[in-house]
Amino acid sequence: MSKDNGGGFSSGLILGAIIGAVAGILMAPKPGSETRSELMEKSDYWREKAEQLSDLVVDRLGPTLEAVRENVPPTLENMKSRVDPLIEQVNSRFINPEPHLPNESESNNSTNIENSEKST
Repeated sequence: MSKDNGGGFSSGLILGAIIGAVAGILMAPKPGSETRSELMEKSDYWREKAEQLSDLVVDRLGPTLEAVRENVPPTLENMKSRVDPLIEQVNSRFINPEPHLPNESESNNSTNIENSEKST
């Protein structure tokens, strides 16, 4: 399970707060000029909060993302180099089966013949 640290919840909480504040301001019985000025004040406040949150996310996740960018490609190549020979082995057994090995129907026929000879 991935470690989210509540990022999705925090984003939803902030977005919900912004929508609620705007809806509350627009529904309030005030003159238009007063509502607009209040919206501007609130938008500046929430813009600052969003920038702070963005900076915090970049500060915390930046080093982790950089480490992932550096470590994932070599790890994938290493895994691929280990898995490719196994895939080739499996493919060679199913696509080009060895001729000296009897297939399943031949082995069943020979077993049936042996059983019938023993019973007589």
